[in-house]
Amino acid sequence: MQHEGLARLGSGAAVLADEGRHLRAWLTAADTAAWRRRTRCTEWNVQDVVAHLASGELYNQACLRDDIASLGEWADDEAYNVGQVEMRRHLSHLDVFAEWDERHRDVVAAWGAMDPADPLTTSWGPYLVGLQAWHIASEYATHADDIGVPVPAERTAARLDWRFAFSRYAVEECERGITVEPTENGGVLVRDAAAAAELDLTREQFVAAVSARLPYDSVSDGPAARALLRRMKVLVGP
Repeated sequence: MQHEGLARLGSGAAVLADEGRHLRAWLTAADTAAWRRRTRCTEWNVQDVVAHLASGELYNQACLRDDIASLGEWADDEAYNVGQVEMRRHLSHLDVFAEWDERHRDVVAAWGAMDPADPLTTSWGPYLVGLQAWHIASEYATHADDIGVPVPAERTAARLDWRFAFSRYAVEECERGITVEPTENGGVLVRDAAAAAELDLTREQFVAAVSARLPYDSVSDGPAARALLRRMKVLVGP
């Protein structure tokens, strides 16, 4: 499945670098009030989200070294995410930015120099670096939206294209029996045959649903449809 996905999507390394550049530019220009602003992530402000991204890059660096054990023992991903943000709460936003920026540049450079088909050691097992770059690029795009980073008009269409393509692959990769088919009107028909449920979404709604950012009441109040939305959350993050 991984090699098929890589053949379909290509490597996400360049897209990850692009998302990082735009986030860096926005954060560099942000004033203290912006860093303290609340976000779509429950109980996290902008500084907390960047602290989370810094800890994500710490994990990526550990994967590159094949040394995940160096991160310590955590009950699960959520415990790691919350704990790592708490560990950085005493830092200034400048310190948090500096850590994230250094780690992110290091990971982007390393992944960009690797063969996209090279396997990384991850907490989920061996995973191709080209696909891992897509996962992290998707996370960056989601969190950039969480904190309100504007998307320039010239980037909007291409950004949605890759986010939809990768989100579709991510749903298929999880093998939950969910089919995703583009429709003639530019939308997306999502079906779960086993549960006799289907949803007709826009591409934007589909991307949001896969990343756990689509409110249920914006689509349907039916229990089967809501159950399908829950099962679509394969790129869940804080």
